[in-house]
Amino acid sequence: MSEDLRYQRKCYYASSAYSESFWGKFIYIYQGKGHLHLTKTSLSLERSPENIEIPLSAIEDIRLDRFSSWAKPLNLSRLTVSYTQGSELTTIHLVPHESPFDPTTITSKLVASLYETLRGVKSLANRMQSAPFEPEPSPSFGKGTVYAVCFVIPFAVAGLLIWFFSSV
Repeated sequence: MSEDLRYQRKCYYASSAYSESFWGKFIYIYQGKGHLHLTKTSLSLERSPENIEIPLSAIEDIRLDRFSSWAKPLNLSRLTVSYTQGSELTTIHLVPHESPFDPTTITSKLVASLYETLRGVKSLANRMQSAPFEPEPSPSFGKGTVYAVCFVIPFAVAGLLIWFFSSV
């Protein structure tokens, strides 16, 4: 077994087919989780329902992108890896994390860190796409504020009104 260039004990993943499904878009964005290993020869996901090993030579494209704002209103980043498996092009989305309770900014920084690690691997240098946004997210709330105003505040007001009128 090759020495790990990077090891991430917790990593969510989803295939592109799962991510495009109704369930993957609106209910639960992750298909599973496992341990992510990057070696000189492969990127692998172990201890998951689907053990996946991607030889670095099979990787066609690596890019940093974000989940849909419907799924994650606070701009959670993900690493998208496209690779050939047999003669078929396959895509997987990876989200390394430390805790499921971390804010999206912390998780997005970890995703950006993995992206930078992959950029440092010589055999992948020409297959890395530049990020369409700043890899480190800004501390601003962006769309999250809009969602809070549209959903959280009305529910809080409705709860207060129900409480008020039920006690009268």
